[in-house]
Amino acid sequence: MTDQLTLVDVRDVWDDIRPGLEYTKSKVGAPWRPEDVYSACVAGVAYVYTGETGFVVAQPKKNPFNGKPELLIWIAFAKGDGNIERFQEAVDELARDHDFTKLTMWTNRPGFEKVPGWTQVAAVYERVL
Repeated sequence: MTDQLTLVDVRDVWDDIRPGLEYTKSKVGAPWRPEDVYSACVAGVAYVYTGETGFVVAQPKKNPFNGKPELLIWIAFAKGDGNIERFQEAVDELARDHDFTKLTMWTNRPGFEKVPGWTQVAAVYERVL
């Protein structure tokens, strides 16, 4: 099952998506706050797309090495499992329609290399001082 995604104004859906943002933040231990998502969307540096079962927050980025546009999937939330698979076709279409050359995703959760089309290309390690 795949969801179609519709670009929405975060101000119009805030009360609906905030619980999903809070759930995602707590599940992955993300350093951002839901208000950071709101602020980024209002400022036009991130975008919320809603579907029948959830939402995606995406951010256009430029690859610092080759200058090509990439679309960062910042947050994908849906009730149940399989968020990436659920939104993949719609996100691919969205990215192609806006001339992005690549999708990227940052996560601390393992297993996404099992999702068709996704490849782990790096790991980030931190050392707290």
